Amino acid sequence: MKVKPYQEKILHQYRTQETLLSKLYSVFAGQFPEYKEFWERLSAEEEKHARLVEKLSLAAMKGLVLFDEGKIKTVALDTFIKHLEALIANAERGEFQALTAFSIAADYETSLIEKNVFTRFGALSEKSKKVLNILNSETLEHIERVKEAAKEGGTEIKKRD
Repeated sequence: MKVKPYQEKILHQYRTQETLLSKLYSVFAGQFPEYKEFWERLSAEEEKHARLVEKLSLAAMKGLVLFDEGKIKTVALDTFIKHLEALIANAERGEFQALTAFSIAADYETSLIEKNVFTRFGALSEKSKKVLNILNSETLEHIERVKEAAKEGGTEIKKRD
């Protein structure tokens, strides 16, 4: 089944949000030297996720992977992306404390899981199943690592309003 133009946009938006998360984490790495390695690792992994989403997108366009966006709308993803861009701008101005950075990261990673971003693809091969499993499991792992790093820093992450 051929990917429709609006689905192509959604796939592009998925890649964009992964790239923006990578950039946000990179900014946090520069601002919080005590957590520099932590944030750099997350940033690198998000960049890897962006590349994997791109591969899945190309596979979907070739009909090698099925893509069903479900209830996801391009307008909602645009809002999500604009908010990430605003967070990056705020972070670049040094407006966040470490606890806030951890909280933002936990919220965004959790949001990706709750929206089932990586379960919208239907794997037609073992290779694509493996890529999807990596994306989903690493995102879940990011949530746990962010929470653990916050605890080690003497803070407890609470859900932001």
